[in-house]
Amino acid sequence: MNKFLLLDTFNFLHRAYHALPKSFRDSNGEPTNAVYGVTSMLINVLDQIKPAYVVAAMDSIEPTFRLEDFTGYKAHRKPMEEDLSSQIPKVIEVLDAFGITRIMANGYEADDIIATMVKKFEPESEIVIVSNDRDLWQLAARKVLIMLPTTKGPAEWLGPSEVNTRLGFEPSLIADYKGLRGDTSDNIPGVYGIGEKTAAALIQNFGSIENIYANIDKVTPESTRQKLLNSYDQAMMSKKLAQLIYDVPVTVRFDELKYSTFNKLNVKRVLERYNFKSLIRRLGFDDETNNKKQKKDEVSKDQLSLL
Repeated sequence: MNKFLLLDTFNFLHRAYHALPKSFRDSNGEPTNAVYGVTSMLINVLDQIKPAYVVAAMDSIEPTFRLEDFTGYKAHRKPMEEDLSSQIPKVIEVLDAFGITRIMANGYEADDIIATMVKKFEPESEIVIVSNDRDLWQLAARKVLIMLPTTKGPAEWLGPSEVNTRLGFEPSLIADYKGLRGDTSDNIPGVYGIGEKTAAALIQNFGSIENIYANIDKVTPESTRQKLLNSYDQAMMSKKLAQLIYDVPVTVRFDELKYSTFNKLNVKRVLERYNFKSLIRRLGFDDETNNKKQKKDEVSKDQLSLL
């Protein structure tokens, strides 16, 4: 069956920016380390997966609907650094050069777009989601695998059984778990006083948050029961914040996402513009320099393994 590749674009943008040297600059002295990292990731993933369909999911530039439910959602995060935000248009330029369809919907996160694509097109393909965002583990299924690139060595792969082994419950219950435990990375509060072990035990014993409250008299010890009773609204709100959205208003046909190969001339032009000589060599666009030593400002092999 055809493989459908879903890229969590900003996840890789952030990882590349923080992993690669700030010394990466173009001819105008502007930063390009995140652009380099995302481009390197694309080359590796496209070569490894060889997808028939590809989408690069993008986060909304406008506030998401989740802020309407909880103004504190992700409120603790610092504004994006200028050296990072300035590279977003360049990453878009790279995606376009590779001929990859970009999808963004105002008010929604890339995770929601990915979830919508999975629901819409899973019957027609095997899906590979490339991201290190644990929120997307909710989507692991028989035909949906999560690819987690690592800083060194080969990528990790997660299906439903691997998620179950790591967490102790099914992927579909991750939002319920976060409704109890909370999530500090997104500033989701959860239930005050309930930690990782207690939340996992409750999910294992009762399943969903709704079922936990339907059987609240069976919850022990008494202290845990009281914590739950005191935080019903907060638990339900936290679960809603953690849930992915499967019906983002995106109108796209599957055949519009078809991918065969990239235009070598377009890609070469972009790589030359940003002086990514090592990537040009990796793609075989500059045979004369294939065996030359990389310059000091080019990334090491260990750094490249991330991407």
